Amino acid sequence: MKLISAVCTVAIAVIVGAIVAGNSDHLLFIAVLAAFAVVTEVFDFEPFPNARVSMTIALIVAAATLSDLTGVALLATVAALADFAAHPKAAGKAIFNFGALTLSGAAYVGVMQAFSPDTTVWTAAVWPALLGTLTAYAVNSGLIALAISLDGGESVGGVWQKYFTWVLPYYLAMGAIGVSVAVAYEHWGLEAIALMAASCVP
Repeated sequence: MKLISAVCTVAIAVIVGAIVAGNSDHLLFIAVLAAFAVVTEVFDFEPFPNARVSMTIALIVAAATLSDLTGVALLATVAALADFAAHPKAAGKAIFNFGALTLSGAAYVGVMQAFSPDTTVWTAAVWPALLGTLTAYAVNSGLIALAISLDGGESVGGVWQKYFTWVLPYYLAMGAIGVSVAVAYEHWGLEAIALMAASCVP
């Protein structure tokens, strides 16, 4: 499908950009987030067909806030592989999901870099992070709605309204958690992971 090819081509460009940038800051933090990503993808849930919910977006926000495209590339790759292993699906769909996740993370990074927040101060980082999360939501939900529309013959707007409007508050909450974890890590190191763990408890 042309859409899959286009999304994956741009996602590969993002990953190449991450490699060229070579941001090796906070790799231990990123590795811990990646481990969480595996858990969240294994235990995510599907409230509606074609709509899975997990905490992965919070993890990507945390990683991207401190490590830019490097964090996005690593977290998106791990999350996509974990999702494919936990919830087997057609290879094309898995690749598309990886591409959509990568592009949504890159959109978040673009917004954060445009506003250049001080990630050591929560009040300076949270509003750009929420705007970036909103942008990531628009990219991710828009791409998936387009894919479903092309596959099923429904209108993109109808698919988006049916499956994705209710996800927006969840995305924003996850964005707030993600940037909070990143800021906490800047101050207290890996102890900040306790915040992420606590947020997983019902």
